[in-house]
Amino acid sequence: MNTQRIAFLGLSVSRYVSVLLMVLVSTGVFANDEADSPAAIQSAFKEAQKQVNAGQYLNAATTYFNLYTLDGKHQAVSLALLTENLILAGYPNAAAFFYIRTLETGHRPAIRRILTHLPTMIDAVGGDLLRKYLLKYTSEADYDAATRTHFFYSQGKNELFNQNPQAALKALANVSSGGGVMAQAAYLKGSAYAMLGQNNNAIASFEACRRMASRVESRYRSMSREADDLEARCTAGIARTYYQAGDHDKADDFYDEIPKSSFVWTDILFEQAWNAFGKGEYNRALGKLVTYRSPSLNFVFNPEVDVLRAQSFFALCSYEDVNQTVNEFTATYSHVGSQMKGFLLENSNNLSAFYGLAKQTYFRKLHTKDMLQRALNRFVRGPYFASMLAQERATERELFRLKSMREEGSQLRFRAFLQKALAFRQNTVRQVGGAFVKNSMLDLYQDLLSNLDKMSYIKLGMLGRSKQQLERKQALSTDEDGVLKRGSDDVSRKEYQYYWSFNGEFWIEELGDYVFALESQCGS
Repeated sequence: MNTQRIAFLGLSVSRYVSVLLMVLVSTGVFANDEADSPAAIQSAFKEAQKQVNAGQYLNAATTYFNLYTLDGKHQAVSLALLTENLILAGYPNAAAFFYIRTLETGHRPAIRRILTHLPTMIDAVGGDLLRKYLLKYTSEADYDAATRTHFFYSQGKNELFNQNPQAALKALANVSSGGGVMAQAAYLKGSAYAMLGQNNNAIASFEACRRMASRVESRYRSMSREADDLEARCTAGIARTYYQAGDHDKADDFYDEIPKSSFVWTDILFEQAWNAFGKGEYNRALGKLVTYRSPSLNFVFNPEVDVLRAQSFFALCSYEDVNQTVNEFTATYSHVGSQMKGFLLENSNNLSAFYGLAKQTYFRKLHTKDMLQRALNRFVRGPYFASMLAQERATERELFRLKSMREEGSQLRFRAFLQKALAFRQNTVRQVGGAFVKNSMLDLYQDLLSNLDKMSYIKLGMLGRSKQQLERKQALSTDEDGVLKRGSDDVSRKEYQYYWSFNGEFWIEELGDYVFALESQCGS
């Protein structure tokens, strides 16, 4: 799995809460001369505790909110208790705003109180929203044994994001069981070891990740598919590490273990083609790549497939095929490249536009002729963006519940404020999700430019060869049983594979197992 670059560019939480509170105070919401007297405040704390004991968490949150806006001395504690009771009442998205605000107070007892609810918050709102604040405003000493592992996991992920694998490994070494992130931490450790070239350690970590992935506690998973997806990615990590180590046969074995039903398999197929190319099995590489011509995979957007196809034909000196592949590439991707460039430039400061475009794509049909939608499908169909949509829906449900309640007095005012807090939460979802989409689209556009350059170099190299070789046409022949005779000498057959002629039809169980039979024309 590629490291996801998330740039949270939302509103300043401190500024946002200050503006909202100024609005409430300026309207005289809590204009009561005796409300902030010591006796009244003490009475309010006792009333809130009674409400908590009775399981009336939303009412308790209302009381603590009133105390928060009135009592400067106990403001941080009131804020923490307000946050806690919103979480207990089943409003984690509304609580997110106050959770971050509590972290920003720097008040240790208040911070430590809300950190006990960190697993619930991560499950509800995701780690990307909170990670920046956790790393900035908390330290190891603030966590209890049950939540400390989340701190180290966030720290390790942040270090890996910043290309510091040694520091990432140091932090991830402190991640322990019971936090629900052991498998994810093992995946990050494997990635860090691979970056350092410590292949044996990388393989051991990815193996551990794979073993644990199926046992990840559902409480800590925002998407039901995440465990299966993680297991497939860990297996891919093993294969990639063997490829990095030059052991192509081992890499092949592990690539073959990834189920075709997994989300990552369409990318794995391409990696297998590269692995075959690295072994000099150009016909097997071409066979892997032709699978993308299957109608069941026509949603896939991966320009590098055509680049590798051209390179494979070039390695076989089949220049007519090289020329055709380069021309098809230019015709297919030039327009969508212009579309991506235009959207990136027009919406460079509008993350909501990126989120909106991705959301529209997610809810449209997977199989489409629209090349921009195909491009977006590379990342919007994955668990990460799906979790963003799930968080948005959860926020909308909380908002609906609030609006459906009968309210009066301070409850009415508090819940009006909660609606503003939920609006803030909706904004963070769209900002974080939009940043993910923008960064992914930018990476895809840059890759497309790079692939255009590669195709130009391939064509220049081809033009430097003999014109007679360029015009030669390859003929295939088979024996009476339909088994390919020519050009199969560069392909090794595994025990669980057998030769079968291709009649132009794609079968689901055969996808990824095709092999070309082109004879090399080099030196002819």
